[in-house]
Amino acid sequence: MEIDFLQRNISSIDWVTVLLVAAFAAIVITRITFPNRFSDFAKLAFSNKYLSTYRDSNNMKSGFTISMFFVQMVSLSLFVHYIISLTGLSELSYFPTYLRILSILLFFVLVKYFIEKIIAVCFNMEEFAEQYNLVKVSYRSYLGLLLLPVVAILFYNRFSFDYFIWIVSGVFVLFNAILFILLLKNYQKVFSQFLFYFILYLCTFEIAPYIIMYHWFVISKT
Repeated sequence: MEIDFLQRNISSIDWVTVLLVAAFAAIVITRITFPNRFSDFAKLAFSNKYLSTYRDSNNMKSGFTISMFFVQMVSLSLFVHYIISLTGLSELSYFPTYLRILSILLFFVLVKYFIEKIIAVCFNMEEFAEQYNLVKVSYRSYLGLLLLPVVAILFYNRFSFDYFIWIVSGVFVLFNAILFILLLKNYQKVFSQFLFYFILYLCTFEIAPYIIMYHWFVISKT
């Protein structure tokens, strides 16, 4: 009688489960702690009530914003990790790669924020910069909230899309374009006062970093 030996699969994504549970737990706690605000936030794609109600710059450091930022970072970093695994540069279950991605994203966001603060102080436009950042954080946190269940589906199923990365890139560019259109529409009077500085800011901190990242991830790897 012959015995067939099967190779044991030692790869595990239990750490992904822990992160997803933590993110969903943060959403539940935030929903219970800030019921009215979360309800308005959930309608952000269809209503401008959230941005008009919570436009004070102090909301940038509130528990709600921090909690949603945590969800955003978890979902976005897991999503980037999944895309990188599709390219074959890393294994889906390799936790150290995910830690590097999360560290780079946090470093990029925080350094970008503090540099923007310094420039806003230099040009005496702190209030404008705070409102602008609050709107950006709100929309991107909303995207992170929508992205979380998608990430959960991707990690626990095996999909193969030839043009998946390009589709994701297109959706990301489209989302940011819609974000800027909404910003221009809602704050056109403010932008007209700081038109030159806004264009300079847009080119330096919203366009150039993504061109550099694209060059590093795509062109330098070919």
